Amino acid sequence: MAQTMRGLLPGELLNRVLGGAGLVRLAPGFDARDVWNGVPAGDRAALLTDAEEQAAGEWPVLLASDFARFQREGDRDRYETPYFERRRRIVTSTLAALLTGAERWVADVVDGVWLVCDEATWTLPAHASSAAARDEPLPRPGDRDLDLFCAETGGLLAWVDHLLGPVLDAATRLRIATEVDQRVLAPFLEIRDWRWLKEFTNNWNPWIHSNLTACALLLEPDPGRRAKIVELVVDGLDVFLDSYPDDGGCDEGASYWTRAGGSVADSLVLLYDATAGQLDGFGHPKLRPITSYLPAMYIDDRWYVNFADCPAQLTDLSVAYPLYRLSVHTDEPAARQHAHVIRHRDDPLVSRIPSMLRVVGTLLEPGLRTEEEMVGSQDVYLPDTEVLVARSKNLLVALKGGHNDESHNHNDVGSLIVAVDGVPRVIDLGVGTYTRQTFSADRYQIFTMQSDYHNLPRINGFSQQPGREFHATGMSAELGDRTTCELDLAQAYPAEAGIHSWRRTITLDQAVELTDTWDLEDAPTELVWHLILNGPASQENGTIRVEGLAISYDADNLAAVLEPLPLTDPKLSDIWGNQVTRVVLTARPSLLNSTGTTAVTFTPDVTRE
Repeated sequence: MAQTMRGLLPGELLNRVLGGAGLVRLAPGFDARDVWNGVPAGDRAALLTDAEEQAAGEWPVLLASDFARFQREGDRDRYETPYFERRRRIVTSTLAALLTGAERWVADVVDGVWLVCDEATWTLPAHASSAAARDEPLPRPGDRDLDLFCAETGGLLAWVDHLLGPVLDAATRLRIATEVDQRVLAPFLEIRDWRWLKEFTNNWNPWIHSNLTACALLLEPDPGRRAKIVELVVDGLDVFLDSYPDDGGCDEGASYWTRAGGSVADSLVLLYDATAGQLDGFGHPKLRPITSYLPAMYIDDRWYVNFADCPAQLTDLSVAYPLYRLSVHTDEPAARQHAHVIRHRDDPLVSRIPSMLRVVGTLLEPGLRTEEEMVGSQDVYLPDTEVLVARSKNLLVALKGGHNDESHNHNDVGSLIVAVDGVPRVIDLGVGTYTRQTFSADRYQIFTMQSDYHNLPRINGFSQQPGREFHATGMSAELGDRTTCELDLAQAYPAEAGIHSWRRTITLDQAVELTDTWDLEDAPTELVWHLILNGPASQENGTIRVEGLAISYDADNLAAVLEPLPLTDPKLSDIWGNQVTRVVLTARPSLLNSTGTTAVTFTPDVTRE
């Protein structure tokens, strides 16, 4: 088996297969009335209602002053909200045009396309590296910053042309082709030191490459140039996959998987479908474990195991399509069944940042039309990513090791999640609304990034520190009827904490038991443990209760305080409500010894109604 994407898709094959004249047909367009008339009534009604709601208002306005807010005030949302609303409306109106054949929807799409093509830049303010290098708040003509959403906008317009081409006027089609070439394809060909290609290889790499693939296949008329773009995409995907762990784990979490492994799938789907299977990159050996990752992180309903900046809920229904295609090509039944579960949720098909490929694929893929019963998810230990997920009848526990310089990192080495009856109760909050601070030197001043707001100890007054040198050691797991997992947290804390070792052990059978055993240089001045709980909590007689879960601790040696933690950021409160509870367990003097052990047990609460 070829071990690289280039081995699967060599240059001579790309040139031979893509070297023919003419563009490809990847999805049924406006003229395929039988296909679009056959969309199920429920999907049709939901999409048309969405489109009508979007079209009832004026097109969002993008202001230079709002673009400048990022550099001046750190505000991303003021510009990004109308930016994404424009693009989402283009998607919903395109779908309405396809579903109804009505000219009014085509006219609305054309208005949106021209508005987007008139934008000074397709790059978000937070990603405008040329302006940042000049210490200026606004972009200049000629800036070529090929970020996620410049590429995504190019891909969107390429799809609009592909789906509505016969009913678009010649000026609009020329405008699309010209702007996508100047803003996306030409910079990609002419600049080869992109930070997302050379300096780090998180979701930016495959996300951008998937949209470049769409632009090349759907808009580029020169077969030689088309093949060259795809060849560079293949090389770029190899850079990403070379950096990806063999176990398929995504250190950015489940929602970021959708734009990491999921976007690799997008590129491969485009190439496969455009060439009737002649360009088949699905045999890459890392794709099968990548495919298995998302169902392995599944808890229930919309809940997923989340670490770092990953939110705990996944609500993008269109993720079903890349997961389904991966599952078919890699023969992963659990992933195929999970794709069906996602497809049949009651969520909007068009998300805040939609992908036309995914939306159309999810809508039309016959293999996603039927419901399949979800089989039980398997326990998993990912030894490269250092993540455990294990389940019993009512409980799920997840534990992470790793290091504190992961993509979208939080200082969270050794943190755990406990869910009961399908709902996380001992939780990772995720991240609030992005601002300039989120990806700045001041990132770890944000409370959600700090180990004191994860399920971790503070040792001798010291919390975990950021950096790859702060990491877990010796993590191992044994899965079975009684799952055990352990790791050492000592290296995740600064040397000043005076830790020889801090062994954290998780066991799961009918309960989850968390045991910490330490060996310190001297008797500590302070030992404090934190737990973040989803919901209001109460305590009595060494037991803390939060809905569905009883948490027992050694009350003789630990004093518990329950702190309400208000959540004012909508990105957090939309998931967790307006308040969670932080438990602070403080060691009494009897436990302040240089060596010691203590345990906390999480049990389904039999007193619940």
